[in-house]
Amino acid sequence: MPQKEEHYDFNSWTHLGEPEETSDNVRAYLLKADGHVIGYLAAHDTSEHRSWDLSDGSQYGEEDLTLLPRISLIWVADVYRRQGIGANLVRALADDFGCPVPDVSWSTPVSGAGRRLARRGSPKGIWVS
Repeated sequence: MPQKEEHYDFNSWTHLGEPEETSDNVRAYLLKADGHVIGYLAAHDTSEHRSWDLSDGSQYGEEDLTLLPRISLIWVADVYRRQGIGANLVRALADDFGCPVPDVSWSTPVSGAGRRLARRGSPKGIWVS
């Protein structure tokens, strides 16, 4: 579970039952194989972002107020990593929102595995908030 793996101190799922619409369009993407969830992505829409060049580790750039989807949490089971699962989840989010993958925003902090995934999808840098 990502809660244990990344040392989160809160539950990964905050709502059970029928979905409810939220003002920031909170949503989750689940990918199942063999009856088990092997990857998921939680996201919402926001207009508070800054650019971040991952290649040089520079400070965040200026604020951008464009409405974009923001990844709150992405997780892929260990045995399925490096098989494109995370990239497919990010692509599904971008497609659903109607933007290119490099325009997807990421919540900080971004783990090492998250940075590698973000670099592959957005080689010129990512949006963070």
